[in-house]
Amino acid sequence: MVLPTCLSMEVVILKKTFNELTNEELYQILDLRLKVFVMEQEILYTDTDFKDQKSIHYMIKDKGIVVSYLRLCLPGVKYPEYALSRIVTDPNYRKLGLATKLIKESMNDIKGHPVRISGQAYLKEYYENLGFEIVKGPYMEEDILHYEMFSKNL
Repeated sequence: MVLPTCLSMEVVILKKTFNELTNEELYQILDLRLKVFVMEQEILYTDTDFKDQKSIHYMIKDKGIVVSYLRLCLPGVKYPEYALSRIVTDPNYRKLGLATKLIKESMNDIKGHPVRISGQAYLKEYYENLGFEIVKGPYMEEDILHYEMFSKNL
């Protein structure tokens, strides 16, 4: 597959509750998470953790296909604060800043409310550049080194 240098259209961030997701969108989201987390990163875990139903889903599509995604877990679902999780971009769409756009958009939507993440250790500086600070770790989660990170999101 030829790597895109840009999307086929303007970047539009879609935001939906679980009940607003179409069957096709849910299938594409689960497929993208499976391809990256299980196939590429070889993480053997149960992705269906029943947090999706209590989260806001942010996604970017190209030609009708979800190519970048994150879920914003509401306070009390994963942590006492809001939580960003399942941040993922199709390998063919990396280095285009899509995940950064999703993160910034979601954090802007809840500006003034703190946010916590469990980020993979190799992305520590990336998350620090987005305003997160390490509060715990490193620790192993699903056989991958992680840091728990926190942003006041002011």
